Amino acid sequence: MEIRYVKRMTMRLDLTVARIDEAELPSEFFWTSWKPRDYSYHAQILHESFRNDIDGAIFPTYGQYEACSHLIEASASHYVSQGTWLIGTTREATQSERASLRIGRPVCYVAGIQSVDLKERRAEIQNVSVHPLYRRRGLGRALVLRALFGLQRRGFRSVSLEATALNHSAVRLYTSLGFLPETIRYKEIFFDVSSNRG
Repeated sequence: MEIRYVKRMTMRLDLTVARIDEAELPSEFFWTSWKPRDYSYHAQILHESFRNDIDGAIFPTYGQYEACSHLIEASASHYVSQGTWLIGTTREATQSERASLRIGRPVCYVAGIQSVDLKERRAEIQNVSVHPLYRRRGLGRALVLRALFGLQRRGFRSVSLEATALNHSAVRLYTSLGFLPETIRYKEIFFDVSSNRG
């Protein structure tokens, strides 16, 4: 077993001075606000988004749908509805997309965000999840903007999140929206190197 270390950053945005624009989506997408009955959709997007990414290696929970489901369900009572959203698509999915998204329902959700209330008018964005088939369409930016807009209107004074430094596109996104690095820590990842020996 080999151990590697990955840099994780806590980033913070001061909502008392930030100017947040309301997010817009391309015409084929739509918003769904947080409802406890939709937790399984949030869990599915979380699982599909991260299970094969670096964050999936850092947090093994993302590798199993059931574990993601338990995580979302356990956190649900702390979610801020104005900062917790799904993005769905009205476009008919292709056969390969349907298989990847495990669509067995009339609505296809492709992205999601969850925000929690930390009390004292502080919030935390826990996850920003965009299915790999739907990346590079501005959905991640739209999710964060929508959440920030809602949290600001709700009266939160600051919002924080964690980002993996190797996820350069996410770090660029958060920085462009005004988030500043606050703390840095290193997370262990364990690799089984025995399978690579010939």
